[in-house]
Amino acid sequence: MDILGLIKDKLTDSNIKKVSNFLGEHPDNIGSALNSSVPIVLGCIIRSASNDEETGKVMDVLKDGGHTGEILDDLPVLLNNFEKTQLLLTIGTNIFNHFTGNQANGIVEKLSTFTGIRKTSAFSLVGLAAPLVLGALGKVVSKEGLGVSGLSKLLNEQREAVFVEIPPAIANQLNFKSSEPLKPVINKEEKSKENKNNSKDAGNRGLGAWIPWILIGFVFLGGVAYFMKYRRTVKPVEPVVNNTGLSTEPDSIAIDTTFSNIVPVDTASNLEPISTPNTDIPITTIESKEVEKVKRVEKEVEEPKKEQKKVTFDHISVEDQLKNAKSWIALATDFKKNSAEVSAKTDLEVVVKFLKANRKAVVIVAGGSQSSKGTLGEDRAYAVRDVLIEKGVNEGQIVIQSSSVKEVDAKVVVKVK
Repeated sequence: MDILGLIKDKLTDSNIKKVSNFLGEHPDNIGSALNSSVPIVLGCIIRSASNDEETGKVMDVLKDGGHTGEILDDLPVLLNNFEKTQLLLTIGTNIFNHFTGNQANGIVEKLSTFTGIRKTSAFSLVGLAAPLVLGALGKVVSKEGLGVSGLSKLLNEQREAVFVEIPPAIANQLNFKSSEPLKPVINKEEKSKENKNNSKDAGNRGLGAWIPWILIGFVFLGGVAYFMKYRRTVKPVEPVVNNTGLSTEPDSIAIDTTFSNIVPVDTASNLEPISTPNTDIPITTIESKEVEKVKRVEKEVEEPKKEQKKVTFDHISVEDQLKNAKSWIALATDFKKNSAEVSAKTDLEVVVKFLKANRKAVVIVAGGSQSSKGTLGEDRAYAVRDVLIEKGVNEGQIVIQSSSVKEVDAKVVVKVK
């Protein structure tokens, strides 16, 4: 199955023109960049699926993300809608960052240089390519009922074609190769012979291991036989009868009568009486004090468990917080329900104005407590980032935090770094 061909069939001139209009780039440059973006993304996925465990993670992404290939047929409709296109690029960029990690920035810079488009446009194109690649893989997996081993085989079948399409500089950066080193193959005769030799050696080693124990057994039996023989030859000792008519045995125990005349001394009169603890203190008093101690300890333990109040800055404007505060700032930016699609850009103009006025300032963007479900917070943070870049903010002034800030009651938050 040709995954690259399956995707490129959907990248028609009409769709390429829609993307170029959305990004404000020349259609020829966009077409060239898309033709490179698709194999780059597929190459990153192939590289990450280096073993069964990692391939299983790719399979989880396909299933959990609902990548069944519908996006390939719906692409023209999605590109006709500005907001849906923006959402698609945001989610796709997040996917691309997941598979490339800290190499994402370097890959996009090289793609921008090769194709003559802006770096932000290059990021958008790999963001568009990522869901297309996952959609194509998911379509084949679903159609053919593939498991983890089947997906691994499918990815390896694409390796040669992907290697040819990826720009060499990016292939070197990814350490992506056209083929994996083959494991040495042992024919059946050699393997059978080797197994026989191993069995023979194991048998020899087993016999050798028993010899010391056999020798120890013989020595033990010899010792027992010698002991029994010596016991039979020893004559029993005759009891000796004295004049009194009492018999005594040799080696009998002699009783020492040296201290037989000692008379016990009565020392009871000299002993002092043992003092008894004072029991005049009422038991109820002791119990009440202990109860008070227990209650005081329980109160001290329970006090830290009280729920911390969520941080709010309702009385301070966002503009003043950006200038003075070093803590998280709640933005009133709104999104569609359970979505990263921005529905109201409230407070973002203030952030844009601040960053343009302070070119050395850097802000961290993250999801708030209202976006803590799954990766929703991170997706919304990337959506805010795209809006800021679109409005002229330098990309280097924006850092995305993947984890949501649960102590701030908002859908998205920022903090001056």
